[in-house]
Amino acid sequence: MDELQAGRRVVVRYSLDPGDTHSTSDALGLVTAVDEAGVEIDTKRGPLRIPRSQILLVHEVPPAPTRTGRTHEIVSAVDLRRISAAAWLPQDVSWLHVENLRNEGTESGADLSLLQKGWLLRSSACSTRRANSALPVTDSGLGWEQGLDAVEEWYRTREQPSRIQIYSADDSSTLAPECQGLAPLLSARGYTPSEAVLLLTGATAEAADGASAPAEAAADGLLIDVADAPTSEHLAAWTSQRSPGQTPAAAEAFRGLITADQPCEFVTAYAQHPDGSRSMVAVCRVVERRKWGVITNLVTRPDLRRRGAGRSVARAAAALLAQRGVRSYLVDVDAGNEASVNLFASLGATVRHRSWYAELA
Repeated sequence: MDELQAGRRVVVRYSLDPGDTHSTSDALGLVTAVDEAGVEIDTKRGPLRIPRSQILLVHEVPPAPTRTGRTHEIVSAVDLRRISAAAWLPQDVSWLHVENLRNEGTESGADLSLLQKGWLLRSSACSTRRANSALPVTDSGLGWEQGLDAVEEWYRTREQPSRIQIYSADDSSTLAPECQGLAPLLSARGYTPSEAVLLLTGATAEAADGASAPAEAAADGLLIDVADAPTSEHLAAWTSQRSPGQTPAAAEAFRGLITADQPCEFVTAYAQHPDGSRSMVAVCRVVERRKWGVITNLVTRPDLRRRGAGRSVARAAAALLAQRGVRSYLVDVDAGNEASVNLFASLGATVRHRSWYAELA
């Protein structure tokens, strides 16, 4: 039952009595805790505990829609942030929530991984901000000020700066309810916000633009390749553009982030040469989470930009997802990266909300 993982939205069919497969019921909601004895699901009627021995069937479903409309346009900002976060999780992850703290019997130095609700705390030797920031997902039960105190202490014990990822409810600067109470506190404590990061969503079929398989997305003599693991050439391209001169520990952490979870694939556009050799032109990482596709780490060789390679790779990634029945995808792009924003907009994606990384110097 691989679908029984905390943070996933599922439908569970279960027997009302142990051993009775005729009297059953269904539960729909978010998995908040899993152990050897059973699973806890947060349903509309409240938390529900189901023993493993009574579970008959589990099926993962996409996040709940917030209104009618196209699939990629009707998911809330907080669910989009959940999906994005699930595609880029470091090993050092904790959940800040009052119930976790109570279960550990202390509010400092606790293992906060018990219930996946509250604020998601992430730490990595890799320098990427998403892997080194706190993400408010649900109410922590601590209050804004005490919650921020706990975040700062968590990062202080790791000798890292405290960083919070806050986000808007839509394509505006109005913060989502999950973050609104933080704004005055962050300002008062001297946090500095980063440039905005745009989260765009789109339909995989539309982005594939008629390609029914990744290879069909190639143009101008490019060869499209899909692999389960990155090559040293991929890693060199990512680190040279994002983290030049990084330490061995940071490089290893980055490799761990890139390859951590399955399904995870790497779509590459190669230029073929007359002598039979080939060279990498563009690459991206494709991850499936919560029945959504997440496209990350799209890079193109600087000397070969604006020739359609990035577009071919993005189309191929969308075709790969559509081929598997994944209807929607998302991508996070720095607001200042006009080339990438325009690329995904040309494939039908739209900006759903913005996020900022507020950091305490």
